[in-house]
Amino acid sequence: MIKRDVNLRGLQARVAFVVLAISLLFAVGSTLTQMYINYQRTLAATTQLVESRSHNSARVISHALWVVDLELVRRSVKGLSMLPTICRVEVKGFDGTHITEVNSSSEDCDANHQSLLSVQGNNIGTLNIVLDRSAIKRDAFTGTVPVAIVHFTETLLITLLILWVIHRLCSRPLQQLSNTLDYYQTDKTNQTSVPLSLIQRNDEIGKVSRSINAMQSRIRDDFLQKRVTERELRQHQTLLKEQVEQRTKALNWQSNASSLLADISIQFLRADSQYITEDVEKIFPDMVSLLGVEAIGWYAFDAFRAERRCYWPQEIDFAPQTVDLSDMHMIKRWLADTDALVVPHVGQLGDDATNERSWLRQRHILSFAAFPLTDGRKSFGMITVANRRLPFIWDNNKTLLLKRFATAISEVMIRERNHYAMEELQEELIVANEKLKVQAETDDLTRLSNRRPFKRELKNHIQHGIASRLPVAVMMIDVDHFKAYNDEYGHLKGDDVLTRIARVLLTQTERYQGSVARFGGEEFAITLSTRYAAKLTQLAETIRAEIAKLDIEHKKNPDGDRITVSIGGIITLPTRETTDSYLLEMADQRLYQAKEEGRDQTRILDQTAEK
Repeated sequence: MIKRDVNLRGLQARVAFVVLAISLLFAVGSTLTQMYINYQRTLAATTQLVESRSHNSARVISHALWVVDLELVRRSVKGLSMLPTICRVEVKGFDGTHITEVNSSSEDCDANHQSLLSVQGNNIGTLNIVLDRSAIKRDAFTGTVPVAIVHFTETLLITLLILWVIHRLCSRPLQQLSNTLDYYQTDKTNQTSVPLSLIQRNDEIGKVSRSINAMQSRIRDDFLQKRVTERELRQHQTLLKEQVEQRTKALNWQSNASSLLADISIQFLRADSQYITEDVEKIFPDMVSLLGVEAIGWYAFDAFRAERRCYWPQEIDFAPQTVDLSDMHMIKRWLADTDALVVPHVGQLGDDATNERSWLRQRHILSFAAFPLTDGRKSFGMITVANRRLPFIWDNNKTLLLKRFATAISEVMIRERNHYAMEELQEELIVANEKLKVQAETDDLTRLSNRRPFKRELKNHIQHGIASRLPVAVMMIDVDHFKAYNDEYGHLKGDDVLTRIARVLLTQTERYQGSVARFGGEEFAITLSTRYAAKLTQLAETIRAEIAKLDIEHKKNPDGDRITVSIGGIITLPTRETTDSYLLEMADQRLYQAKEEGRDQTRILDQTAEK
């Protein structure tokens, strides 16, 4: 119910006050106007009367002054002053006569009427009459009072009449509207609150009544629509609340699942494959709780058998240690497809899975699901979940969770398998690289080092010599006239000569912790450690002599009939500007010098002795 406080009496009083105020203003204005008019009329009449009386009295006073009858003058002046509107009368003769008669001492005596006294054309004095304006005003006010009473009476009557008309035509209908609106109830759809008599009126009240009636109809329609909307909103609110609860539950489940998967990923990243079974067993209780199943297990495949690796709870009695899959054709197809298998109820298995259904029923398993452990090509195990008492309440989120769990275990197993394979491959690569390195840095004929490792060793000697301030030594050895030997005896004989010389070089150099290399053809190089660098000259002579002792025939040697060698070398204290190329070049120059001077000799530049 809607209650409105409409103060109609206050409205009526305000209208009455406005009407009364206007009427009073009009009455006061009319009265004042009438007073002014009466005042002007009285003033004009008084002035005319004074003029008339003064004209008559002026002849008498003039004659009395002429004959010097002052008593007559006084009586005439006194007679004029007796008029109620005359304040004072004065007679002044030109001969000095002065007679004054005062009738009133009012402050409003300010209107003078003066006339000249004359006899036979001779001016003998003046007659001055002062009027009393207050008396004139009193007369005017006295005449206005009845008019004012009449005006105020008319104003009161008109005001009462207007109030009655307003009450009759406006206040009472408005009061009816107010009373009906006070008890208007929006929940009563068939209620008509505005009286029909007011609605049928053709004046403004009728328009207001029709507008209010239309407004109430709209309010009722809006109220009905509001109730319908509120009912729909309550239904939507209930539905939304259920959806929010379901969504919140699903989000909480997904959050727990994501947290569990994150923990699994971190744990498996750090896991050792030999302890993977224990790690999986620790995860199983949380997985069972999250999935809402009774049991979960991990099986590994061996041909057509599934061997149980772990199961939870461990006291479960329907999880065999070994499962024969040879007659389970649906399982075989599933293993080939490497996809998830979910059986919410064993009764849903088709005719192509009779063996699987029989096996599950023998163990009283009501619901079953399996997720493969696969490397992408074939399955090597599976994660299983099962229920005995109630069927699965399954959805895609649970499927996704178990797929990720199975993928995590698969990755650990694949990573371990790949790790073993990688270790084997790395070992094979290391051996192969070592062989290749040896082959790349070893001369095939003499089994000596070639140029690359020799220069690397020489660089090390230079660095060590700089750091320890010790000398570095290097020599070059060349077989004299070796091309002629090959031409005479053949390359096989030449290769045998090079091999025998290489053995001599190795034998003689070992005691000085030196390195020997074949630089190509019949040319060899030797570098000694910094400790024995000063022994280079001695070693060179020993090598030349030992090769001569080989007594290898060489008919084409113009300097003799045996195989000989020429040797050039350098001993120096290295600096930061010393390079391996420089030392080899200097040794080669000394070798060239030995050949130029007749071969079968040594030329060693010992820069340490020069210093």
